[in-house]
Amino acid sequence: MEDRQEMTLEKYDFQVKNRYRARGAVLLDTNEGPLLLREQNRITGHFALENEIKEHLRQQGMIHLDFVVANREGELVTEWETGEKYVVYRWFRGEECDIRNPQDLRVMAENLGKLHRCLHNYYEEPVPLSEPLLVQYDRHNREMKRVYTYMKEKKRKTEFECYAMQRFGLFYDRAKRAREQLEKSPYYHNHGVFTRDLCHGEYNYHNLLFSGQGLATTNFEHAAPGVQLMDLAYFMRKTMEKNRWQPEKGRMIWEGYVREVPCEGGELEFLATVLSYPIKYWKLLNQYINGKKTWISNKSIEKLKTVCEQEENKEKFLERMPSFEKNTGKEG
Repeated sequence: MEDRQEMTLEKYDFQVKNRYRARGAVLLDTNEGPLLLREQNRITGHFALENEIKEHLRQQGMIHLDFVVANREGELVTEWETGEKYVVYRWFRGEECDIRNPQDLRVMAENLGKLHRCLHNYYEEPVPLSEPLLVQYDRHNREMKRVYTYMKEKKRKTEFECYAMQRFGLFYDRAKRAREQLEKSPYYHNHGVFTRDLCHGEYNYHNLLFSGQGLATTNFEHAAPGVQLMDLAYFMRKTMEKNRWQPEKGRMIWEGYVREVPCEGGELEFLATVLSYPIKYWKLLNQYINGKKTWISNKSIEKLKTVCEQEENKEKFLERMPSFEKNTGKEG
């Protein structure tokens, strides 16, 4: 692999002064500033789309972005006959944000708001979503019911199966309730099937870096048309799980986001509906049914117990969410 990396770097004009391991990639200190070399398995065409999106953002003032660097032949991906593909990104000297720091949370939320404002009406005409959220929820609910039936019919059950079955009623009821709320949501019906907006697709603290110049936004590999509030829901869920669903942390995120994105009404209600769906419980069941059911890792059991333990805090958080609008003066 290191030979391939060296051969790949020879195809570029920059000079490497030093290199460091960095989360499945290689951070390069070069005469053109920090760069990141990463092996990729995605189709080559997506990187051109990423650069188009980032150029659109750059023209609107968001300049700290991980543009893909072309090699000497003008290619964004260096591919070898053995199948390896390497990509070089513009990178940044900095640290990941502290998700337990309220001010960091606000800055990250404001940054997401700016991103969404810049990517609002990105497409000239509405485009259909690949899988509307209501369709997703229906599929997830069927899958949860099918896994439960499978586990119930087993004579000998593992610790994971016993624990998952004990909590199934609670999570399945909440999944059905979220589905019903979504179906009644005017916001969803106005934004959830067709859109002109673009989403980041994986907006979380791992993809944000505090550099000396400002907050850098990276990893646009999952960028696609979508409901932009799904980015916010994903970001809020990931950070609230780490903060035990503390309401004030969630309020800080909401206030930071709406500072940059004007609200028409119904946004907070839609966000609460999405957060109420037991997506992590579904994910664990899905991993279980698609994996080796005769052996369940201790990590999977620990994750399941954590999800169950956090549910009470999450419900209290959701009950407090309507008060967020009153403080921002944006009643839906």
